Amino acid sequence: MYLFDEEAAGREAADDVVSGLADAVRDCLAPLKVAQVFDLAVDHVLRGNGSEALERLRERPRGANVVAEPDGYHPRELTTAVADLHPGWTRRDADVARLAIYRTAPVDLLARFGQVLHAASARAAEHAERTWLLVLAHDVARVSNGTDAADGAHVRQRWTPELLVEVALAGGAGGAGAGSAVRATLSALLYADHPFPARDRRRMLESDAGVAFLARHTAVLAEVVSGLAFHVRSDVAARCARSPGAHAGLVAALAFDPDGGVRAQALATLSLLDASRQVEVLRPHLRTASPDRLPDALARLGDLDGGVEMIEEILTGGVADGEAGQLDPDRERSLRRVVFRARVLRAAQAAVPVPLVAPPQDAEVAEELRALRGLRPGGGQDERPWHAVGNRLSLLPDVRALRDARRAAGAADADRWTAELLVTRTTGWDRKIGAALTPADAERWWPLFAERLDLADEYLDGGDGRRHPDQQAVDTRTMILTILERFPVVPEPLVPRLTSFALGADRHRLAARRVLGDHPGARDAARVALSDGDVSTRVSAAEWLAELGEPGVVGPEPGWEFGAGVLPASVRNLPAATLWWLDRFREQALDRGVPADDVDRWLGLARPVLRTAPDGGGPVVGRFGTPLLLPPDVPTPATAYGPDRSDEYQLIVTLDLAAIARDATDLPLPPDGQLLLFANVQLEDELLPGGAVYVPAGTPVEEREVSPDYEPYEYDSPEALDEALRRTPDLRLVPGVSLPSCPLDAESSAAHPHAETLQEVWSEQSDEGGEWALGGHAYDFDGYGDPAWGSAFQWPGEPWSRPEDWVVLAQWVGVPMGILYWTINRQDLAARRFDRVVVQMYANP
Repeated sequence: MYLFDEEAAGREAADDVVSGLADAVRDCLAPLKVAQVFDLAVDHVLRGNGSEALERLRERPRGANVVAEPDGYHPRELTTAVADLHPGWTRRDADVARLAIYRTAPVDLLARFGQVLHAASARAAEHAERTWLLVLAHDVARVSNGTDAADGAHVRQRWTPELLVEVALAGGAGGAGAGSAVRATLSALLYADHPFPARDRRRMLESDAGVAFLARHTAVLAEVVSGLAFHVRSDVAARCARSPGAHAGLVAALAFDPDGGVRAQALATLSLLDASRQVEVLRPHLRTASPDRLPDALARLGDLDGGVEMIEEILTGGVADGEAGQLDPDRERSLRRVVFRARVLRAAQAAVPVPLVAPPQDAEVAEELRALRGLRPGGGQDERPWHAVGNRLSLLPDVRALRDARRAAGAADADRWTAELLVTRTTGWDRKIGAALTPADAERWWPLFAERLDLADEYLDGGDGRRHPDQQAVDTRTMILTILERFPVVPEPLVPRLTSFALGADRHRLAARRVLGDHPGARDAARVALSDGDVSTRVSAAEWLAELGEPGVVGPEPGWEFGAGVLPASVRNLPAATLWWLDRFREQALDRGVPADDVDRWLGLARPVLRTAPDGGGPVVGRFGTPLLLPPDVPTPATAYGPDRSDEYQLIVTLDLAAIARDATDLPLPPDGQLLLFANVQLEDELLPGGAVYVPAGTPVEEREVSPDYEPYEYDSPEALDEALRRTPDLRLVPGVSLPSCPLDAESSAAHPHAETLQEVWSEQSDEGGEWALGGHAYDFDGYGDPAWGSAFQWPGEPWSRPEDWVVLAQWVGVPMGILYWTINRQDLAARRFDRVVVQMYANP
């Protein structure tokens, strides 16, 4: 039992402590006076008399919530009523009283106090896992970490996991016996959810005493961890780094966890052990773990001395004590791939000539790398400087400079660690580097993978690099193909695999073909596939050979890879690089469990669109702002309020319709001429003053003075907005494709029961372009609805028009937290009735 200091000072001091504890308990439980439960609760805590108090508290009497959550929101009249019944009481004083209890009370009193707190908390009582020990530990951490007072420091010093075990035993937490008490203690310290965040409680595990406690009870820790959330399992894997040898078995099991982030953290902790120990603890799981959880650990084993030899032993029938016998086909295939990568691909480093490592040009980064060479990575604080430099990859002309610094620091995982930055670090747009990799960026990465073809082959597997469910996935196959395109020559050991991708039907065939170029072996394989493959392979081979100019070979119709009749005709003719996005969408929708027929019906809603590209490429199709050029007989667009008063519209953009290809959208646009789009960008209403004017080709025009009179959103004046528009580079647009993203009407929702999931998947298909778009579906904005659909109701007094007849003419993400739309009825567009254009802005400033 815990013996507090005052007990050694004699009976008189002990009497003072007991008296002080009684007063502290009364101060803590004073809010129960408003419901006449106070005396029962105090008597239970001080003397352990009966459980009636707990039963009454579970009925949630008035004042119980103040006891359970003293730092929560409580009506002033309630706290005033408590102070009237317990003169001088304040919530602050109640916390001071709690510190006194937690500092000096014996364990049996602490257990009963925790039971009272638990009974008073409705949220805790509703969940079996939220035990009284958890509620008590959480409150101890809350009150002791929330003060700089000496009592707070004394409480933090006293409350160790061992003390919590004693309290658990005294209160019977988890059942009888020391093992149950340890299990209950670890559960209480590790459990985390709202409203019980674990950060403060886990400080009890961060001291030397806490680390020793975990090392003594590693078997119980493994049992507890298996039932906790993925983020807790990851935290445990990180904590085990303080004594990795003691927890090697547990961490090895976590290296095959269902969550990728947990696996990554567990492997990071295991890296602190020597190679032979890692091989030893990982081996038993190779025969039992789910095949989809094998790649991370197998990749590690491929890098370890003795790892490949151990895998070869298993493949040749070697069975250690306690291991199962024969391997299933998928597992055997995975193991053989590791051996191939280690024995063949890693030995083929000279297959691609690489330049010398280019040093960083940034002096500060260069100095950081020099300093890091003396800092051996080991997790925790030692890893932070490496993490910081890893976030500055854009300043490295060659990422091998970072790899070399990590090698010099003694890390065995330098190549893999550097490569994994692609799927673990983000860009300034908060997107994973690998998900936004450009050909220019790939120049900084390709030499690393040319030296480690085995890593390139791993990423060709297509593992998405997801670290936890809330993070965006990385299509690593696309990522590494982008990097392979920068290789000066095709890496011969990868040619067979690249050829199989090139002869496939998914989007990766395009990049694989670019990597292979006119490689003779790959071309011969395509010729063979023309007659020897299945239907899909034969069509793909014909497409590829036609692209290469093979005599007598005719390529298939565009969009063949989606199947007959899936895509609208206007979409099938889009460039293959544009259809790439629909292929990725289909793949991810199927992965999310949407039936294939439902995905295909949704793809039938696809529409072509012209959009801005993130790199600013594409032909020029317009210019922004003034001058306003109109025919002499066309009035300046404005809202007229009478013969002498009107509000002129602001010119936003002038489009050159001749620069827009006829099939670039599915809109019946005029083939040439100028289209002027106007809008007074103000926040007064969703419906903006504005519209469009069409000037046919060859029509004489004159420059028109215009003076809009309104207060633009986010600009000092219309003139300031016009100046900003004129400074904007010319509008350039590239082909794109769009799917519905706005909330659907009831009829459409019934026809597409998986619409919400499909829209969520499509929202992730982004390359950060699309500020301007012509045609296509409307971008969703905060669920406001489809502006094209809503435009059908903008003409009071006119015959009602069908919402499905309305289309988005143009849209502009041109104001902070807002979007502008120009919409028009399709029949009016065909008739060139641009005076019927509706302008809307959805904004949430």
